[in-house]
Amino acid sequence: MSEPYPGIRQAISLLLVTALLSAVCSLPIAMLGTVVGIPLMAHPLALAVANLVAIGLVLKWGLGKVGASFFQVYPLTPVAQPLHLPMGFTIIGVGILLSELDNLLRLALPVPASFASQLVDLMTGDSSLLGSLFLAVVVAPVTEELLFRGLILQGFLRRYSPRKAILASALLFAAFHGNPWQFFGALVLGILFAWWFVQTRSLIPCILGHALNNAVPLVLIGVLDVEIEGFTSDPTVLEFQPAWLNLIGLLCAGWGLSRLVQAFSGRGGDAEAGPGTTELPEDSRR
Repeated sequence: MSEPYPGIRQAISLLLVTALLSAVCSLPIAMLGTVVGIPLMAHPLALAVANLVAIGLVLKWGLGKVGASFFQVYPLTPVAQPLHLPMGFTIIGVGILLSELDNLLRLALPVPASFASQLVDLMTGDSSLLGSLFLAVVVAPVTEELLFRGLILQGFLRRYSPRKAILASALLFAAFHGNPWQFFGALVLGILFAWWFVQTRSLIPCILGHALNNAVPLVLIGVLDVEIEGFTSDPTVLEFQPAWLNLIGLLCAGWGLSRLVQAFSGRGGDAEAGPGTTELPEDSRR
């Protein structure tokens, strides 16, 4: 009997295929943009389409390889209501602290202007606010969580210890972003979301947490036009966040994480398996 799918090497192959499919999907859009004289690939909706097609095909392939039902591989069961508030506060607090960590990183590794312009366009919604919201708050959270915390993490949990599975899936999630300026933030969030999945056995908190993390800067900048030094400012300009904002981040993250640890610990021996765990059929582990 072969080992459950995917393992680490198989997951890396999946991500390489995803990147290739994304490039293939982007090619006709870029060619059309050249014909009409519009840089279509700079538009968030074009990126959303490429993401949906590429990751969607990989998710379908993975479903067939595992040999289980959609909701066994991609569980979307509700989670207990008392977890909602601490999860939300955790995301807001961690997002603030990761933003300041990003500012420190840019001391040693400044963001290139070309990459910064793409980030600014997505964060401000200059090309299309609705397109940016659709890509960052809907498409990316759903597709990436189904792929990384659904298909990949579940395969890892059936092959490795929980700690190894969480760390390996988070490292792949960080590497998938393809640049050092998002690596550490994605790594921390990847560990956080994987921990949530291990405890709840549901992708719902992961998707909603991912969406909230992406939505906060986009709403503050693109919708509310709020300016906070070091948090909503131009990434090419090195600024640090005010002390009051970092304090809010620490308080939100500290309270949220402490409440989650308390809630998960209260489940005793069931915490690791999580509620609502559905065993995959035996042939799906081959």
